[in-house]
Amino acid sequence: MISPTYRLPEGETALPNKQAWLDLAQRLYEKGKAIFDHSDFLESAEGTRDPKVVALALLARTMGNFQAGVLLLETGHVVESRTMARCCYENFFWIASLAQTGEAFIKKMELDDAASRLKLANGLLDWSKAQSQKYDFAETLSSFYSSLRAKHGKGSRILPKDAANDGKISDAYIFYGELSNDAAHPSATSLSRHVSWDGDGDDVCFTLHALPLKEPFAIEDTLELACNALLCVCIATNEILGGSTDGERLATLADEFSKLSIENKTAREGARLLPPPKTRRS
Repeated sequence: MISPTYRLPEGETALPNKQAWLDLAQRLYEKGKAIFDHSDFLESAEGTRDPKVVALALLARTMGNFQAGVLLLETGHVVESRTMARCCYENFFWIASLAQTGEAFIKKMELDDAASRLKLANGLLDWSKAQSQKYDFAETLSSFYSSLRAKHGKGSRILPKDAANDGKISDAYIFYGELSNDAAHPSATSLSRHVSWDGDGDDVCFTLHALPLKEPFAIEDTLELACNALLCVCIATNEILGGSTDGERLATLADEFSKLSIENKTAREGARLLPPPKTRRS
């Protein structure tokens, strides 16, 4: 269960299909849970390097990110919820690449992990050398760094855009980029959520707000992005596992998503035809 007591944050406005999005979110979560709980495959000699194991781990991570995003919407934290949706897309890139390249992606994961560990170890070693005090861990860490470097070389990071391209879902990176710029990262766009403007010409002035300004359709837009990512991760996991008939059919969930997405698009286009609301200082 995502949230049995979800309510719209005070002061928020919503489209008529907001509840339908929340219902779909719950159904998608239950589908993901059904795929995970009823997965049936024999343990192989590959152990945790088995693509099926990695796929289920990515599904589990996505479900946790997704659930957190919906709960954040309940408390009015739209920006933070969009950051969770961004995590869901990054998971989607990884599982799509895994579905396309199989064991080759597992190897990339190992090199990515090695590159990350090497960077962290090197940074900590540089810090310890700059200190007047000698630390006992430095020698052990230096040995670890040398052995990891000998085994994997420099390693190489998995960049989200590369994973999306390898997974043949490069278009989805557009959503990831949007969520990075308007929510996850400090940027002119994300910081502008805290600023409102009044007046014209020489009389223009701004007000800085502690909480982000409310935006029309923000909840539905965030739910649409998050539901899209979880749906795609469920489809990819199901494909890697060889298909599952447990829970609601993915095609039914995809049809419902398309219907609600069209409704969101129609509402946005209708809003553009209306005059912009007048802003006022708070």
